[in-house]
Amino acid sequence: MKKLAVSIFEQTLDFVKPQKVLENALEWDSYNNILKIDHTKYTLSKERPLYVIGFGKASAEMAGYVEGVLGNTIVDGMIITTKESLQKLNRIQVFEGSHPLPDEQSLSSSLEIHSFIKTIPKEAHVLTLISGGASSLFCLPNDKLEIEDISQLYKLLVQSGATIQEINTVRKVFSSVKGGQLLDHLKHTTLIDLIISDVSDDDLSMVGSGPTIPQKISASDAFQISKQYQLYEKMPHSLRSFLASEMHDEVLSQKKRVTVDFVNHRSFIVASASMLTKHAASLLEAEGYKTIIDEKAWSGSIHEFEDRILKVIKSNASVSSPTALLFFGECTIKVTGEGLGGRNQELALRMAKHLKEFDRDIIFLSAGTDGIDGPTDAAGAVVDQNTIYEAEKKGISAETYLSENDSYHFFDEFGDHIKPGGTGNNLMDLQIVLIP
Repeated sequence: MKKLAVSIFEQTLDFVKPQKVLENALEWDSYNNILKIDHTKYTLSKERPLYVIGFGKASAEMAGYVEGVLGNTIVDGMIITTKESLQKLNRIQVFEGSHPLPDEQSLSSSLEIHSFIKTIPKEAHVLTLISGGASSLFCLPNDKLEIEDISQLYKLLVQSGATIQEINTVRKVFSSVKGGQLLDHLKHTTLIDLIISDVSDDDLSMVGSGPTIPQKISASDAFQISKQYQLYEKMPHSLRSFLASEMHDEVLSQKKRVTVDFVNHRSFIVASASMLTKHAASLLEAEGYKTIIDEKAWSGSIHEFEDRILKVIKSNASVSSPTALLFFGECTIKVTGEGLGGRNQELALRMAKHLKEFDRDIIFLSAGTDGIDGPTDAAGAVVDQNTIYEAEKKGISAETYLSENDSYHFFDEFGDHIKPGGTGNNLMDLQIVLIP
């Protein structure tokens, strides 16, 4: 049953590969030079040429497919992706950035693409490829701030237990590109966003911090979040000073910054976590399982998510036919230990403790669709009702590892890691519960 759970996860990853979802989303009529996306047609010409920009973990895979279809129709292009996803393309330049924390590489690549965007001519079509991870990869701080301080802020936010919505609310205040700020540089073009969504409810303002999505940017909201998670005093001094200045301006103007959209701009979601989960359900149904999907993407704390999953398992623990429970989203962890791990491995280990209380087979899998859970080479782990008993026989204490946020080394010693390698994609996390 563990092997089945892992197989379903891997088959689902294959289904949502960027090349496959773009194949379904794009239609190219080379004879008439018409690009069709979801019933919307764009006619390309010498007067209205095509440029490509992109940022995110999946942007290289997306760019590779787009270049393969459109070829020399693309005048020029530039994207930023992770080291693991780098590839050489003919028409589109591929730059490297750092994830989950931005560094000098992210900064230099972001400066390159920002300069490139300013050279795109009037009336051009711009295809923007956006996916999860863009917040760190495409990171251009406000002119007054240093990338080292921004990186420290990202680290504080990721470890705080704040939701992705709260994290991005803070991030965009300190940025010169997030929160729709790229729109000012592209309003003379026809802008077409192709987005792989890695956030709950597919809120596009939050995918990669929404560089091309009009939205509100609030220093006051960022301050409240930083105080709520006790981050303000830990921030570098330059960031505190900048935030105070931005709040002062908000008070004087009595309004928050708002980025503005323009007519020739459309955003298309080509893949999302809900699409991924529904495909996993169809695979399980083909295996004879009744499937129950927890319809809303999770974005709360790991404690609340753990309680939610356990509640659903308990309500289905007496079923007499094979049943699969499916969850998706990204929970948050407040890191207090010095260990190594990620939210999926820690969630799997926490659930293993609960599963030992059941007197029937129950399998639990939690894994990240990018193939990387936190700063590790694992996507997640799979456990069952015997995991804790088997670990104890080997003298391995789950409690000890959990207290140090060291789930990676638990599974490294015990087994049951899931390691598909970097997928070049990012559609949040998937949890599968099998009750055979």
